[in-house]
Formats: sequence, C-alpha cells, structure tokens
Amino acid sequence: MKARVLAVITGLVLSAMVSTPARADEVWALPSGNQLTYDRDVGNVAVLTYRAEQGLNPGQIFVVGLGGQYEGRRSYQAYWVEADDAGPACAASLVDAEGRTWRRWGLARVAFASPSFPSRLTLSRGECLNGPSGRIVARPVVGAGVR
Repeated sequence: MKARVLAVITGLVLSAMVSTPARADEVWALPSGNQLTYDRDVGNVAVLTYRAEQGLNPGQIFVVGLGGQYEGRRSYQAYWVEADDAGPACAASLVDAEGRTWRRWGLARVAFASPSFPSRLTLSRGECLNGPSGRIVARPVVGAGVR
C-alpha cells in the first residue's frame, strides 16, 4: 500500500512538471543594437528590460496581461520606466506593479506579429501621460545572438 501511494504521488509530481510551461529566455534585437529581454512576471504583468539610452540602470517595460502568456499573444497596453538619470522627469510619479516609485515613465503599447515566440514585436511609447506614438520594431534573437 505504501509503495502504491508513493507511486501515485510520484506520478502526480512528474505530470505537474511536464504540464507546467517553462519560461523561455525571450530576447529581441532593437534597431539601436540593444536587446529587449523578457525578464520576469509579476502576476499577469510581464517585465521586459533594456539598456536605457542614457543613465546607468536598465529601463523596464511593464506589459499588462502578458505575464505567463506564452501562446495566443496579441497587442497589450503597457508602461515604461527609467531611472532619473536617464532623462527628464514627469510632473507626476508612477508606482509600478512591484511597488517602486518612478519619476521618469510613460505609456506604451506592445504588439506581437505572431501568437508565440519567436515573433517580431512592435513597441510604441509616449512620455509621461502622452499617448504612445512612433514605432520600434524588435526582431527575435535565438541561439548565439543572446547577450
């Protein structure tokens, strides 16, 4: 009986491990040569990171609804944040999904060309409360191109 219970528990653990999607290392190349990296999830919010054009700290894009979404991707509302040394601050501060306060931020939109990685993505962003504008197309990086 003990062996049978152990076998059932082992089977359940193994099936849970197989059915749990593994988070892939997802990286996109920006036209500037920098890379955009899927860094982590905070609930249903995915956090993408990049090297800011100015300043010492990485910039972050918080993509609402993308967290844990590895298939069926589409277009998402987002916001970006950067450290104060990366440029001018907004008149109002923003508190991110992890509870940190930022003075340099803006609204953004992230759209995927295909429903799963590898897929091109298009990023539009605005400063502070200004709506996203312009378009930056990022291409997926696979294999040896990941830094």
